[in-house]
Amino acid sequence: MKKYLFGTLPLFVLCLSSCSQVETAIGIDFFHGTFEEALQLAEEEEKLVFVDVYTSWCGPCKVMSQTVFPDEEVGEYFNARFVSFKLDAEDMAIDGPRISNTYDVGAYPTLLFLNPDGSEIGRGVSGYDIEGLLGLAEDILNEQSANPERLANLSAQYDDGERAKELVQEYLHVAKLVTAANYGSQTSFELLQNMQPIFDEYIETHSNDVTTLINGKDFQLIRGYAARRPKSHPAVALVAENFDAFAEVVPEFALCYFVIETNYSTVMDLARAGDPNYEDHIELLDTELAHAHSVIAAEDPSNAILKDQIAPLAKSQYLIGTNDWTGYVAEVDAKLENATDEAEKARIMGSAASWLMNSGDEKFAEIGENYATTAYNADKTRPRHVLNYGSVLIKSGQLEAALDVYEEMLSTLDPSHPNYNFKNVLEASIASVKAMMDENSETETDSESNIDT
Repeated sequence: MKKYLFGTLPLFVLCLSSCSQVETAIGIDFFHGTFEEALQLAEEEEKLVFVDVYTSWCGPCKVMSQTVFPDEEVGEYFNARFVSFKLDAEDMAIDGPRISNTYDVGAYPTLLFLNPDGSEIGRGVSGYDIEGLLGLAEDILNEQSANPERLANLSAQYDDGERAKELVQEYLHVAKLVTAANYGSQTSFELLQNMQPIFDEYIETHSNDVTTLINGKDFQLIRGYAARRPKSHPAVALVAENFDAFAEVVPEFALCYFVIETNYSTVMDLARAGDPNYEDHIELLDTELAHAHSVIAAEDPSNAILKDQIAPLAKSQYLIGTNDWTGYVAEVDAKLENATDEAEKARIMGSAASWLMNSGDEKFAEIGENYATTAYNADKTRPRHVLNYGSVLIKSGQLEAALDVYEEMLSTLDPSHPNYNFKNVLEASIASVKAMMDENSETETDSESNIDT
């Protein structure tokens, strides 16, 4: 049965919709069967498949679900060409981990475009606005995507000294599409690095007349190039200072998420730097950011960027940032006292162990090692516990034991489980331990040769 965006529909409407999916859908009409059934339906209807790979904690995913997928123009375009499917990458009930690992999904949202046989024809890795998503889909449907050529032409014009607002705006926009299409590559990383100062210059140049920047396309650029930047960044400050004006031209949820997320970044940056002013920015969530905070809290009350979640996390980071390990251990112990079960205690110890073992203070490093050992013995299924405990064994010279611990974990990894994402880390750890063992073996051989000599 299909699930619609606006409440429960009467039975007769559901019956009609099963016969005419596209005409009755509002926005993208997501298929609500299994992934394999979606592929089968696409083959029967001679369509392609669009998959929104998301997680429950992903902010940009929520923004797209709230502001992009329900759009009528987006719905008309996608429903005519795709069978669309939503995939929670962490939902075991729908095989989310296995399917996302099959397509090597490592960031969210990842937007997959597939043939009915499941083969991939393209993807986007980013939060898109309406224009961006439609542009991405058109580019992917066109085998000879025009974006690289467009980017080269715009780059040449920019290098020749052209600075018309529309040109630079388009240059930044197309560059974002190209980096998203090549997500994870060195080329994508270098392009983004090169575009960042161009974006900063663009904002500075037009800040004298902010009305020229208060529009949907420029807000999308700000979200793309200034996401999780501190409030001191000119683009972030521009949005914060002109919140009401932006609220008239962009979706409220997207705007609220942006300002709360940037406040989160500011809080965490200050806390990590050991600056007690981080508390002042947390308090803003009750004052000037109260409305935006309430909008996000209503949709996702457990999101890490909200006050109840960020306050204890920031305090811990502040204690770490000031090297107050005594205070940090006291915080950890308080959390352990309030833990509801042994699994939660193991998780708390495992997280704390990583920091304490790298504190540079032998006393607290030993506490961290004890945490790591206890966490591992309590729950050997968590990669973090395994990696921490392996470090304890390596420090004590028990290389073979560390190798056994890593290899045992690696042998139990299931491609359908989120822990499979740690496969590369475990393999690197195994290679490192083997290298140390070989080095020790060579040292011992050299020592024996010297004795013989």
